[in-house]
Amino acid sequence: MASNRSFTGEEDVIRHAAAQIDTTKIFNVCVSRDNIVERGLKLWKRQKTGSPVNPLKITFLGEPGVDTGALRKEFLSTMVAGIEKRVFEGDAKKGKMPKYSLNDLDNELFKVAGEIFAVSIAQGGPAPRFMQEWCYEYLVSGNIKRDGVHDTEISPLIKMIEDASDLSNYTNEILDCGYTGPVNVDHKESILRALALHITTKRIPMLQQLREGLEIYDLIKVMQRKPHECHDLFVIGYDDKVDAHYILSHLAPEMSPSGSIKQVKESKIMEFFQDFLLELEDTQPEDGAAGETLSVPKIMQWMTGQAHRHLLVSEREKFKIVIKFEHCCLQHMPNHTVCYPIVSACTNTITFPVVHMVDYESFKTLLQTAVTYGASFDRV
Repeated sequence: MASNRSFTGEEDVIRHAAAQIDTTKIFNVCVSRDNIVERGLKLWKRQKTGSPVNPLKITFLGEPGVDTGALRKEFLSTMVAGIEKRVFEGDAKKGKMPKYSLNDLDNELFKVAGEIFAVSIAQGGPAPRFMQEWCYEYLVSGNIKRDGVHDTEISPLIKMIEDASDLSNYTNEILDCGYTGPVNVDHKESILRALALHITTKRIPMLQQLREGLEIYDLIKVMQRKPHECHDLFVIGYDDKVDAHYILSHLAPEMSPSGSIKQVKESKIMEFFQDFLLELEDTQPEDGAAGETLSVPKIMQWMTGQAHRHLLVSEREKFKIVIKFEHCCLQHMPNHTVCYPIVSACTNTITFPVVHMVDYESFKTLLQTAVTYGASFDRV
């Protein structure tokens, strides 16, 4: 139990959560890749075979892939990112807070979100590192703080009131937020407090339901006992998105003998891959709102099932992406004109068809096509 164990950092929290997994059953979720977030939320709630306390096993409809971990990581990566957009709102740089949605509350989507967050942390997925500070403070203590509250609509009003010497121009907006006292500079502090409470208090039921979902693996108890050690798993500020260096530093290419013609071609492929990742990184939107645009994290997810850096240092140290090179595809299929890179995400392996990647443009075109249209786990 959480009360009988010491926690010195984030890794201890993750290992504790993983140790609470009940392996007597399997939590099976079979979901279509189409509309994966909405379908995933709906199917998660059924919990007919097993529950989130058990090991999660993912099957994608119509695909023969067997989940040895990559499918689970892909599902959790997609769900955590999707939940951020679906039931949270706010500025990507200043953090998110739960949407004020009574419909989502009635459907217990915030509880489901909490369960998925806990499972993701315990079972190899990403951490939900996008919340505002006040949300985390409420989850662990039940207290509401004015600091760190940012609302895309009301926060600009708060800033204008802080700087204003005359509040008469803001009377209607202030009253609409529930303030009932005098509107003048002498009561500015009370007004600012009322505006902050208007943002936060109406979202308390959503946070309470989220906290209920985080009870899995005793995670909320650990958060309450060790708020500092758990802080960076939830609050905006720590960027665990994969960059080009993270992928490149974990590549393990199976090269031909040094000096051979094959080895020269393979070296060029490796350079093409590096240039491709760097080009993607340099053209990614700074706010991270890439949408469906190809990105470095999406390349990582295509190859391995996950789009985030490994949460545990030990996992990062042993993580490798094996690079293989296919030189003989024309001998196997003499009449074909094109081959695409093939991934086995379950073994973190990618195979490049060397014959068809004679220059950077051909490499880029084939890899983009493979990633865009080859997401399914047809080859394991």
